[in-house]
Amino acid sequence: MFLSPRPVRRTASLSGENVSLNLTSYTPDPARLPCLYDAFEDLKSIPNLNTYDDETISPILRTICSANWPYPAEDFMATNGAYSALFDTMQALIPPGSTVAVQDPTPIRILDILDYLSASIFPLQSDADGIVPASLAQVLTRNPTALYLQPNINAITGQRMPRARLRELAQILRTSSSTRIIEDDAFPWFSAVPAESIGVWLGPRVIHVRSLSKILGPDLRLGIVSASSMIIREIQAYRSFGPAWTSRLLQTAAARLLANEKTHQTIQDNYLHHQEQRHEMVSALHRNGIDSFWIPVLNDDAACSYLASQNIRVSAGHQCSLLTAPHIRFSISHLARDFDRIASAIQQASRKPVP
Repeated sequence: MFLSPRPVRRTASLSGENVSLNLTSYTPDPARLPCLYDAFEDLKSIPNLNTYDDETISPILRTICSANWPYPAEDFMATNGAYSALFDTMQALIPPGSTVAVQDPTPIRILDILDYLSASIFPLQSDADGIVPASLAQVLTRNPTALYLQPNINAITGQRMPRARLRELAQILRTSSSTRIIEDDAFPWFSAVPAESIGVWLGPRVIHVRSLSKILGPDLRLGIVSASSMIIREIQAYRSFGPAWTSRLLQTAAARLLANEKTHQTIQDNYLHHQEQRHEMVSALHRNGIDSFWIPVLNDDAACSYLASQNIRVSAGHQCSLLTAPHIRFSISHLARDFDRIASAIQQASRKPVP
């Protein structure tokens, strides 16, 4: 399925709206993040501090990441946030006009980046276990330059790919040795099971990007990339035109947080709280005949407009999906009440026809 480049998808709320409940963002609740103050106290003996040495990652952060990574990665890089990592990776490795296979649905900003690169995007169909193998096999006949996927928590649907599905996809990917695999792990440690990666089977071809912002704090502005040393050098060469390296102060603070058991307890407590929210919302949706957070509707713009009239803001599916069926999506990261009211409003919105 070929789709030509589209305009940038990032959109603001409709003019004139005064929406009190914004469910479009999956950003963390600041009150539930680890405390940063301890991490910045007595920062001593930071190698290369205030030098122009553009090392890819500080030694202490490299050690912690390599011990907690889903596969034995060859090399690492720290970046100024996960989206910066994805942008730099795609800029460095995907020439303009390339073909790129993308798990559908996918975050809006990924589609924006690929549009910016004038890439031809091939959406991959998904089911409850993630990318449908037959869809990947069909797209690989076009020899795409790269494949983008979220192997753990999909930011749009909340679903994750089981290890068996990832193994099946890896077997298919062996038939197209030139396609690089870009994995986006936005919510590490935010699960009851360990993170997974196709890197277990296809390590040298995998670029695995992990966000630390959503578990440690957005103002740390840290992402971590793993890849082969050759690929890291390619990305680093591109970064030399911009920031060149990521603040060693921030890297050391992040390393101290990740080495602290209290941090991981805070992450676990936040995860359990999120699971309680999710259980409440899933139950409310089920009572209204809805079985997922990626909700099919008759018309997504009409559904969004109706919900805005109920002071509820959600995202239209066409912003994050290239496939044809209309959907809406929403996040519960800041939701603590009104589950039944919201579920009922969503159920009514799903029936709104084309205006």
